[in-house]
Amino acid sequence: MNVLPKQTSTTEASSEVSPRLWIVRAGARGERELAAIEQSRLLPGFLEVGDLTDLGSRDAVLSHLQEVLPDEGKNRLRNFAAQLNQFVNKITPGDYVVMPRKVTNGVAIGLVRGGYEFDSKSDFKHSRRVEWQEESLPRDTFKQDLRHSFGAFMTICEIKRNSALERVKTVLETGSDPGALLGKQGQAPEVSPTTDEDEAEAEDYQTDIEDIANQQIISLIKSEFAGHALADLVAEIMRIEGYTTKVSPPGPDGGVDILAAGGTLGLGEDRICVQVKSGDGAANHDVVLRLIGSVSNSQAQTGLLVSIGGVNSVAQKELDNNFFKLRLWQMPDLLKALFRTYGELSDETRAKLPLKQIWAPMSGGN
Repeated sequence: MNVLPKQTSTTEASSEVSPRLWIVRAGARGERELAAIEQSRLLPGFLEVGDLTDLGSRDAVLSHLQEVLPDEGKNRLRNFAAQLNQFVNKITPGDYVVMPRKVTNGVAIGLVRGGYEFDSKSDFKHSRRVEWQEESLPRDTFKQDLRHSFGAFMTICEIKRNSALERVKTVLETGSDPGALLGKQGQAPEVSPTTDEDEAEAEDYQTDIEDIANQQIISLIKSEFAGHALADLVAEIMRIEGYTTKVSPPGPDGGVDILAAGGTLGLGEDRICVQVKSGDGAANHDVVLRLIGSVSNSQAQTGLLVSIGGVNSVAQKELDNNFFKLRLWQMPDLLKALFRTYGELSDETRAKLPLKQIWAPMSGGN
């Protein structure tokens, strides 16, 4: 395996440098999140890019990008170079990192434990070792200003305003965000201005408005449809999409929250057994195995697991092994189904989830 850890005085002298707080995402759709958690790695993507081990500056990274991405625009390449230079040369072992998750409404928080590594045989190529302190902490744990910082479009950027690092540390210690820490004059500490493009932070970049809106909708769903009520919402969505449904009463359900069937009177061959997990924690392997048993016992054709906390890597492998029998709805899938059917939901449901569709210009960012 061609793994080349970057060895520099910057990354090895972490004890002499104050830690910093970074965002490092794992895919626009969260496609690398489970691998990042399972492997204890930061996996930012940029798979077209080659080994950056010996490139010690943004200009050197930019020159490489101009060779491997000749069709990209100048500004976009400068943007990519700034991000990758941070990942390779600026992030230091001992720094804190936040990975906003797409498949759940949570964030993973970790401590960087290694320098930049490149593995040409890996599916992910560029990585750093990280020790995860939290794998999916609900975003609602943080106050709105930090949640907006987590919504920056950039794959890699720093967060430092509004006492961000101190607040993340406090959340890890106490589970509560104290808000921006005030100085002697009752004002949030100032951050020195900088002209270095690499030093721009989350607040300097355009916010992903769609992601911010989705997170607010998720918070509303978790509040208004807590516990068994989420099964009622899923069943209503499925009825609008043509299924006859039967919802199990609250209490132990034996792995069956909803039975759904297509066709006239619900007597068609399209029969689905649905298990709904409304908690923040990831569904595990046992949940999937119970669903498989329920599919067989109920004489359903397929099983649908709805888990707003996502699934862990072992559960995902079991789902993959049962591709023709099982399907998974994580939070993005539930939102898509909600948006598809929203206009036909009952007045009562729409009163709990008051939504309005808007149009906004697309960002030209990464």
